[in-house]
Amino acid sequence: MLDRFTKPISALALSAALALSAVTLPATPARATDAGDIIAGVAILAIIGAIANEARARNDRPAVTRNVEPRHVPQHTPPRNLRVAPAQCFRDFGAVRGYLARCMQQNVARPGLLPPECIVRVNTNRGPRNLYAGRCLHRNGWEREAGFRP
Repeated sequence: MLDRFTKPISALALSAALALSAVTLPATPARATDAGDIIAGVAILAIIGAIANEARARNDRPAVTRNVEPRHVPQHTPPRNLRVAPAQCFRDFGAVRGYLARCMQQNVARPGLLPPECIVRVNTNRGPRNLYAGRCLHRNGWEREAGFRP
């Protein structure tokens, strides 16, 4: 409650002191410049005080809360296996079964993960073919595509 009266009381005391000093002192040229400097100093202090009070008033205000929806946080998705051999690349050449190399390189998620040691050259009735051997792929962490039927 006292804070409400502090500013007006100090302003009244300061103005009274200035008024009395001007009345009691004789007006000489040297004293007039000193009084002008004092008045300018008091004005600067009053401006600084007003700025400080305004800043304090801004900090005392309750924070404005807006009704904001929470952000959508994506759920953690389990890592998918990037080593999945597509069923469309599987071929059965009688004695040899495997995945066509060109088809695998064009249709897997990460072709750089294909193991080069699993490539087998096979002679077919349509000429030589490069296959990825299925068992070799399995040993290197590759899986069949879901719903695969050989």
